Amino acid sequence: WFQVDYDGKIIDDVYGKGLMPCVNSPSWRNYSYGIIRKIALLNPDGIFLDGPVFHPRGCYCKYCKELFRKRYGMDPPRKGVIESELHLKFAEFQSDSMADYMKGVYSLVKGINPRILVYLNGETVRPNWATGRDNVKLAEYQDIVGAEGGFEYYNLFETPIFKPGMTAKVLEAQAPNKLRVVFVANKHSPWNREVLPPAELKNRCAQVLANGANYWIGITYKKEEYLHAIKEINSWTTGKEYYFSGTVDASEIALYWSQLSANTYGGEIPTSDFTGRIIRVKRNILKSFQGAYELLLRNQLPFHVVISPEQLDRTKLLILPNVACLTSDEIEGIVDFVGKGGMVVADFETSLYEVLQKRENFGLEEIFGVRYIGGEYYGDYENYMSITGEYYPCYTQVIKVELTTGKPLGYMSYNTGGFYQPIIMSNNPSAVLNKFGKGSAIYLTGNFFETFFNFKFASYIHLFGKLLRTLGFKRSINVRSPATSLEVQLRKKEDITEIHLINFTSDLLRPLLNIVPLRDLVIELKGEFDRAKSLILDKRLVLQHKRDLTVIKLPLLKEYDVIILEH
Repeated sequence: WFQVDYDGKIIDDVYGKGLMPCVNSPSWRNYSYGIIRKIALLNPDGIFLDGPVFHPRGCYCKYCKELFRKRYGMDPPRKGVIESELHLKFAEFQSDSMADYMKGVYSLVKGINPRILVYLNGETVRPNWATGRDNVKLAEYQDIVGAEGGFEYYNLFETPIFKPGMTAKVLEAQAPNKLRVVFVANKHSPWNREVLPPAELKNRCAQVLANGANYWIGITYKKEEYLHAIKEINSWTTGKEYYFSGTVDASEIALYWSQLSANTYGGEIPTSDFTGRIIRVKRNILKSFQGAYELLLRNQLPFHVVISPEQLDRTKLLILPNVACLTSDEIEGIVDFVGKGGMVVADFETSLYEVLQKRENFGLEEIFGVRYIGGEYYGDYENYMSITGEYYPCYTQVIKVELTTGKPLGYMSYNTGGFYQPIIMSNNPSAVLNKFGKGSAIYLTGNFFETFFNFKFASYIHLFGKLLRTLGFKRSINVRSPATSLEVQLRKKEDITEIHLINFTSDLLRPLLNIVPLRDLVIELKGEFDRAKSLILDKRLVLQHKRDLTVIKLPLLKEYDVIILEH
C-alpha cells in the first residue's frame, strides 16, 4: 500500500510520523474505491479527497516501477533531478497516475448519483513534480477545483501575503469552467491551536472572493473572537450570492504562469502538510512570478493569470516574468498576440529555453528586438542602471544583448564588485523597447521581477508603472487612495461590472493584527455607468461622469468591499 523512496525504504515521516498510500497500488486503490462507494450510497452533497498525492521522495514501489518500465522501457529516475532528461517523463507518469485514479473515483461516484460533487485537494502555485498533481489534467474528473492557498506556515513573512488571491487566479486559469475553492486554515500553521487574528482571516477570505473563488475555512480550535469574524465574513456574501457566482475576470492585463518553466527551469516548493519543509532550488521562477504579481498589486492594476497564449483574447498587456521555458507553440501564440497589437513586458531569460535545452537565442527575439550574447552575475553589490533618464538599483543577474530592431531605454553600470565604488556606465542596455507588427514590447535585460521580490525597492514600483506608460498602455481604472496597500480587481457578470477592493493597510506584522480603514476613496473607471452601490456598506454611492469616465466616491473601506456598477 505505502509509498517507497528511491532506495527502497518505506516513507514513514509524513506529517512528521506517518505513511502515505500509493495510487498505483491495486489493493489500496480498490480499498479506497470501496470506502468511496459506501459514502456515495449515502447520497451526500459532495465527496472531498484530501489526497492522495505522491511524496516528494516517492514513489518507487513495485507497482510504480512496473508501470513506468512498461510505459517507457526503463527504470524510473531519481525524483527531483530537473536537469535529467527523464525528469519530465517521471513527472508526466505521476500526474497521469493521479488523473487515472481520479477518473476511477469520478466514474464510480457519478455512476451512483450524478449530483454528488467530487473534488480533490489540488496543487498550489508551485512546481507540481513533487506531488504529481496537475490541476489541468485533474479538472476533467472534478466538479470543483481547489487548493490550499490559505495555508501559511512558520514565519509568515516568508510567504507572500497575496498567496490566497494568487491561488484563486491560477485556479481560474487552469479550470475556468469549474467551480473553484481556496482552502483557508484559521491557524498559524502548523500550530492547530494558534488561531489567526480576525484581520488576517478576513484578508485571506477577501482575496479569494475578489478573484473569483469560494473560501473554505478550516476550524482547528474554537475561540469566540474568530467565530464572530467568520460570521462577518459570511455576511459579505449572505443574500448577495448572485454577485459572487458565475463572474468572469474583466481586466486587460495578463500575468503568465508557466508550469513547464516551474518544473524544468527551477522553482522552490514551499512548505505544506504533504511536502514538509521548503524544497529549495538554484533557479527559482516563483520569485519572478511573485515579484511581478506584487508590482501589479502595488500599482493597483487589475489583472488575471493565463497559462497559455490561447487565453489572451481579451488581453491588451501580457507580463512574462522570466518565463524561461516556452514551447514553439507558445512562442508562435505570443508573437501573434503582439503582431495583432498586444503589448508585452518580459525580463531576464524569458524564452531562452525549450524543454530541457537552452536556445542559442531568445525564442521571442523578433519581439524583443535583441540578440542574446551571454549573462553575468552582478550579485547584491552597489550597481545601478538608467531607464528613461532616471537611475535605479541594478538587477542582480544581467543579460548582455546586441540590439537588432529594438531601441535602448537606458544602460547599466559595469559591475562594481563592491560598495562605495565609482559607478561607470556600460554600453549594455538595461531595457529595450521594440515595435513589432501592430504591437510593442519592453524587454528588461536582467532579473527585474526577482530583484524586486528579494529587495522590495520602492523605486521599482514607480519604474514598473512608468514602463507601462512608455509602452502606451492606458489603465482602465484609477483609485485615488492614501495608501498603495490596496488590491483592485475587476470582474463582470452579464451587464454588471464589479470593482473588488481589498485593504491591506496594517501594522508591520504577520499575521495581520489590524486593518486600518481607508476613507474617501475616489475611483475613476472607463465607461459610463448609471448606478453604483457598495455591497458591504449596503448603500448607493455618489457617481459623476467626467469625459469617458465614471467617477465613484467610496466614503469608507474597511477590510473589503465590492462596488456594483450598472448601466
